[in-house]
Amino acid sequence: MRGEVEKGEIELEVFYEFARKVPLTIQGDPEKQNPNEGKPDILCILEEGPVYFELTEACAPEFAAAITKSLKQEKEVFARGDDVSKFTIAKKLRNTYEVEEPIELVLYTAGRTVMPDEAIALRVCDVLSKDLGPFRRIWFFGEELELLASNVS
Repeated sequence: MRGEVEKGEIELEVFYEFARKVPLTIQGDPEKQNPNEGKPDILCILEEGPVYFELTEACAPEFAAAITKSLKQEKEVFARGDDVSKFTIAKKLRNTYEVEEPIELVLYTAGRTVMPDEAIALRVCDVLSKDLGPFRRIWFFGEELELLASNVS
């Protein structure tokens, strides 16, 4: 599995790509936040003011473990897995954060998924009924960028 530093670097890379696709007009550099302080992953200043972004990967855990094992052993490893994105999103919707600013959630893919993007997005939408938890928008960032839910008029 990935360490916090590597995870933070990957999340910043994903965020920059996401920001280009939306597009977001960012003032200054986005700041990676400390996960132990009750804050979402990234804080950035937009034209409207400060906004936090929580990022989470759509990832089959078995694939992540197999990739790690393969890299350590320097040989091919085979794995079978299942998509857990809807459970990941359901868990994120129950999170609480120690911030007053708006928060957006970005579910992204990084090649460690079992299902095609369209199927993942459909499964996640099943979880997003009326309540978006602490988030004002929820995005799916796979091959394409899709706004899955929003409580912003």
